[in-house]
Amino acid sequence: SSGMHPGLTVESEIDCHDVGAIFPCPLSGYFFVQKKGLNSGCIIMKVSKEHNLTALEEISIDSVVDENMNVHNTIPSFQNVRAVLTQMNVLSVKEFQLKDDLTTRCVIVSQYGSAYALVILCLMQGKFTIDYSHIIGSLDDGQMIDRESLFSLSFVENLDASKSAFAGHDLCLGCVWSSGYASIFNISTQRVWTVKELIISKDVANNGSNMNLNREDINKSRFYDNGRIAAIDVFDIADSIFDNKVYGNGTNGKDKEDAAVKSSSEEFNFDEDDWELYVDGDVNVSSDNSNPNHRMEGEKYMEASEMAPSRYNSLAGYVSGAGLSKRHKTVLAITRQSGQLDIYDVSKLFSLSESMVRILSDEELNSHASLWKTRSGCGQGVSSLSQSSTNTRYPISQESFPAEIRFFFCGPSESVKPDDTRDLTLLRSLCLLVETNQGDTHLYTATKSHTNGELSFKRVPLHLVSRPSRDEKRHKDKLMRKGIAKVSGENDAKYRNNRLHRFFSISGEDGLFAATSRPMWFLSERGAPSVVNHRLRHCAPAGGADVPISGFCSGFYLDLQKNHAGFITVHERIGRVGSQRLTLFNGLSDVFTTHGILTGKGTCVEKIPLGVTVRRIEYIDDPSISNISHPIFAMLVSREVDVVQSDLNDDGITEQERNRLKEEKERQKMAKQVEADLGGFDVEHEWVEQIERDDCFEIEKRYGGAPSIPKSRYELWIMDSCNWDILDTFQFDEFEHGMTMKSLSLSDIPPDMTGSSNNADDEMLHDEAQFLAVGTGVIDEDGEDVSSRGRIILFQLRRTGDRTAKFELELHFVYDKDISLGPVTALNCLTCEGKSRLVVGAGAEITLEQWGSDKLTQVGFFHCYMQVQDVIIFKNFILLSDAYDSLHFLVYRESDKSLTLLAKDYEPTCMYAAGLLSRGGSLSFVCHDDRQNLTFLSYAPREVAARGGNKLVSKADCHLGTHTTALNSHFCRSSLIINSATIDSSLVALKQQDPLYGKADDDQRFGLHYGTADGGFGFITPINEGTYWRLAALQSVTSNALESDCSLSHRAWRLYRRSTRRGGCKSNDRKKGVIDGDLVMRYVDLSIPEQEDLASAIGSTVDLILDNLLDLSLSSSCC
Repeated sequence: SSGMHPGLTVESEIDCHDVGAIFPCPLSGYFFVQKKGLNSGCIIMKVSKEHNLTALEEISIDSVVDENMNVHNTIPSFQNVRAVLTQMNVLSVKEFQLKDDLTTRCVIVSQYGSAYALVILCLMQGKFTIDYSHIIGSLDDGQMIDRESLFSLSFVENLDASKSAFAGHDLCLGCVWSSGYASIFNISTQRVWTVKELIISKDVANNGSNMNLNREDINKSRFYDNGRIAAIDVFDIADSIFDNKVYGNGTNGKDKEDAAVKSSSEEFNFDEDDWELYVDGDVNVSSDNSNPNHRMEGEKYMEASEMAPSRYNSLAGYVSGAGLSKRHKTVLAITRQSGQLDIYDVSKLFSLSESMVRILSDEELNSHASLWKTRSGCGQGVSSLSQSSTNTRYPISQESFPAEIRFFFCGPSESVKPDDTRDLTLLRSLCLLVETNQGDTHLYTATKSHTNGELSFKRVPLHLVSRPSRDEKRHKDKLMRKGIAKVSGENDAKYRNNRLHRFFSISGEDGLFAATSRPMWFLSERGAPSVVNHRLRHCAPAGGADVPISGFCSGFYLDLQKNHAGFITVHERIGRVGSQRLTLFNGLSDVFTTHGILTGKGTCVEKIPLGVTVRRIEYIDDPSISNISHPIFAMLVSREVDVVQSDLNDDGITEQERNRLKEEKERQKMAKQVEADLGGFDVEHEWVEQIERDDCFEIEKRYGGAPSIPKSRYELWIMDSCNWDILDTFQFDEFEHGMTMKSLSLSDIPPDMTGSSNNADDEMLHDEAQFLAVGTGVIDEDGEDVSSRGRIILFQLRRTGDRTAKFELELHFVYDKDISLGPVTALNCLTCEGKSRLVVGAGAEITLEQWGSDKLTQVGFFHCYMQVQDVIIFKNFILLSDAYDSLHFLVYRESDKSLTLLAKDYEPTCMYAAGLLSRGGSLSFVCHDDRQNLTFLSYAPREVAARGGNKLVSKADCHLGTHTTALNSHFCRSSLIINSATIDSSLVALKQQDPLYGKADDDQRFGLHYGTADGGFGFITPINEGTYWRLAALQSVTSNALESDCSLSHRAWRLYRRSTRRGGCKSNDRKKGVIDGDLVMRYVDLSIPEQEDLASAIGSTVDLILDNLLDLSLSSSCC
């Protein structure tokens, strides 16, 4: 779901069927839900609140429409409210208010047949009435305007939610027609409603400028010569953003700016290096370069922030929300199939003509109303969109153009708390998101040069593939062949609902929600745009619909202070195709908490300050204890405490007695030393150590006496992650260290007193009991003079109190057992033939413990070489990692309860972590060593390198470059269920639709994820052979074609690092065979011509490579 805890963010859910977009009307308290059927109208709903419970409630059309409205006409009329709401296609709804009139009104764009109309409804006394209806094309006055059908539309929206753009202002609407034309409507009233329409032609005169470009390759295709308008956006923004003026007059404007920057930088203690790095470069401290007054406002923001402005954002020179002018203008942005992006001033457009309908010429657009233009590149993934770019290459084989564009501010909302005096406008970035017809998303952030004030948009690398996969298309074709999904025909409506939605004040943030095939939130992390994936509860498998989320709206405040807005989504849920779920969220509270971090690549992190060091964490996977509303975790923690030694300052004797005892000890020491010299005794005797130890504890009170010493105290915590409350604790002994912990189930097997096998007992079913097992190590008070020992402790969790009231748990001590072999460093559960036993790793030995008669009994063992690091179990096989002697592969036989060594790695490797990697029937062992390497081993007894099957064969290796202590397994999700937050239910639904799913090897993959010592998070994923060789070739050409950091070699960085004892002089032992995901994912953020160049270099296609990268990124997602 949207947050980490769906129980906290989901307010209400309701099931529905065949609905589309959602249109909010927060002033009236309603929201309109579009029906997908032909001429089906819409549903009116509202958010109700009773007894502190929030719910979604459907409103009857009869309750908001006058009873006198007749709907039984053969042809519905645009003058009839009931007909508009129930018998026509409702394409879009926009709420607004007039100046000096608080009456709520809304504009509905409705369609019946080939006719389109703008219907203005007025809400008075709870009833909707029609103020005015305008049929599009009715005022053409004989002009031959070929609009055809409506493709998309966009209502004007203010990018700053704290400023209203519609109270007393004209309402604007932009439309894109299937013929390639675009219309901009202006709705105004001066006692009489007036609707003006300006039409922008698809024929562009400056297309001939392509002759000046490098068109050697583009001549093969005429696709990008088409000037058809593809997407449109209308928004209200500060007029200073598109002003290209610099300070002052002439050349001294630059000097004035440098002086202003230098004066402000002195406050931040800039040295010469800072001045060269942050000021002399192309860095814009303020976003308004046109007016010195605005510049002074920006300096005030900088003084309040106490931070160098250029250090707010890694994208230096970005356009922020600070220092913007108070004047706003309505702006029209259109993109064409050729990749051209034009931005016009709407007020100047309508000042060109007084007629109600007019087709604007290209000369009028460019000479009178043009604010900004780039000739090509929009929708083609270029790295920069600017007015000065004139040499853009066009793709050869890919036909990509913008299907939808949205401008938005990304960052803290300015209308969160009116009493909040903090200024966070510098953390707001002006961004542009482009969605192409192929499903790709390109994010740009606006930058402005402080030398000439030129505005440009720089692409932000996301390393994400957002287009639909080939598996989705194949699954959709299969559903259509089976008759489960509807077969799309040529007569289907061409209208496309908006998928890019701006939002305001959700958890204190402004940004954009992209309801694409991979739903994403575009948010701000300290001023830099970032992405967070949106997961859906009980989401239907991909293929039944074009996108998983068909509707989104925000603006509903669920609290009385109106600080944070909620949002509503409509997504495809499991069930028959067309089943949907309407969900109301109260925000993204988990993402934007005080300790929330947006890490990029679609993930987010919430830090929970506990004040202790967490050594182990384990989820209690027991339905009777842990559930979705109260996930329970067990934590093995340690805290540092200062032990006071004030008792050593005064031992109760006088100074004379202390001196006498000291002299007596000195005489005894001298006598024993003489005796040792004469008798030839070893000076390393216990009495010598005792004397030296006594000499160490002489207290000098004049220096403050005996100091306090730090000591670790280990505890076991049971926590409810709903609000991170500590439910119960258990404190270990003073010198006992917690080493490992495991939540497991053990079978209650009575001990066989005779020692003989009992077949009847083997076949009977044994009771299972859930335990929380903890392994500890006990160190003597004076250190490790003797070998340390260990202990196994078994706990059980029990619910206490009234289960309907406060959630309470109790940690119940069950049993403990001392282990003399050494500290217990590994625990796991081995299940074989219906019997679950405990596997214990202690010292250099693992033992098999059987639970029965309320105690643990050892029934088997295996002795390794040095120290057991970890024990990993699958089926009846055990992967044992030795801290100093690599991996051991064992098998367990139930018949004689024996552990037998099958193979091992004979290289003496220091192990840090180990894990299992599987794909279908193949299995690999992954180990991480002390030199930050990853080695991939396999059990292949028939290979020559296996030495008769006794050695684990090395298949691949690479240099990870960081340390990790655990490699945990996760199921690799396919693109069909990647959007689901509840994988189990979506997987069951997918297998019902396609019984063959899960048979292929790629459907049965388990990868590894790990956390690093430097705060990183990574994944290891198995891939098939065809994908591997394709990505290996891509990795080779990418490392040569793209610039690397500090001119270092990617290939050399990933080479296996060997120690001297492993034969460091041998260079032919490296197996390689690992794809660097960080390197190949850079291919996604290249422009399409560059992607085509690299694809042709390896003999592949862009679509195939992107599909492989998509599969790679999705299988690496475990959250």
